[in-house]
Amino acid sequence: MAVFASGDGSAVWAGRITPTKGTHLAAQAARIAGVPLTLFGVIEHRDYFEAEVKPHLGGDVRYGGHLAGVDLAQAFGRASVLLFTPLWDEPFGLAAIEAMACGLPVAAIDQGAVREVIGDSGAYAPPNDPDALARAILTAMTLPRAAARARVEARFSIRAMVDGYEALYAEAVAAREADWPNLAYAPHQLRMTPAAIAGA
Repeated sequence: MAVFASGDGSAVWAGRITPTKGTHLAAQAARIAGVPLTLFGVIEHRDYFEAEVKPHLGGDVRYGGHLAGVDLAQAFGRASVLLFTPLWDEPFGLAAIEAMACGLPVAAIDQGAVREVIGDSGAYAPPNDPDALARAILTAMTLPRAAARARVEARFSIRAMVDGYEALYAEAVAAREADWPNLAYAPHQLRMTPAAIAGA
């Protein structure tokens, strides 16, 4: 996977096009920032796409379809910033990791685990604030691309993940010999009336 030394000044967004992914906010913010944007992904909710996303398309904001992994990696490598716009408590954020692996910094909605995953390879905005996200886009475009790639290698490579799993397993195994507190629980009685028994 090639890491490009510099981007072309454009933004990309990638994911399932559905309300919780905030695709419409990406389009609004890119227009405000004056940064060309291509949206990639499967249209999961057609009504949402038609009502909330499509009105923002045209000019420098376009829908690029749903790409295969290799083609998406090339699109990430050409761009200058990824827009990552979850409108729910995002537990991880695979699209951000994939983009950062291609050396792409991220402008993100600060929701769920987003900041923990992206770290200093991104700039952040609160939910539902396209003006703040536009500012985050311009900030993220100035961040070093090599740092985004290095963060993925250090935290999310196969080696890093296996090492993390092994450390957790070792901790769990060691805990088998730990002294546990002597807990006593009050007895629990299930009281049933004759009527309840008859109905059972």
